[in-house]
Amino acid sequence: MFRSLVLVVALLSGGAAQAQQFMGEYFTLIGPEDFYNSSGARLTDIADIVQQDRANFHRFGIRHQFDQTDPFFGSRELRARIPSLYYSGPGTAAYIVAGLRAGNTHFIHVRIFGQNGVPQYIVVGEGAG
Repeated sequence: MFRSLVLVVALLSGGAAQAQQFMGEYFTLIGPEDFYNSSGARLTDIADIVQQDRANFHRFGIRHQFDQTDPFFGSRELRARIPSLYYSGPGTAAYIVAGLRAGNTHFIHVRIFGQNGVPQYIVVGEGAG
């Protein structure tokens, strides 16, 4: 009985670790163009701003100095998931969120985690260190 319980716990622990596998990362400058969606509406939600940054980078060719490409968000379908990926994972430092909501440009670091090549969540943090 005890041996079976240990085996179950070991298997579950392995699955939990796999769910949080680091998949990729990129650095980007959130610039003035990233605060407005394609219709011209002002964005204040950080996940929407990150999503627009990736749309500007991949779809519209708007790239700021030091913007890096990413391994996932070239696809419109995956870009559309950015808000849910952001909210399902850890958030960012309050000063980054407040600054972006106020429309201040900021250099950020985005890390992508997932399982089996599918992003599960993103972590947005300070890009300059």
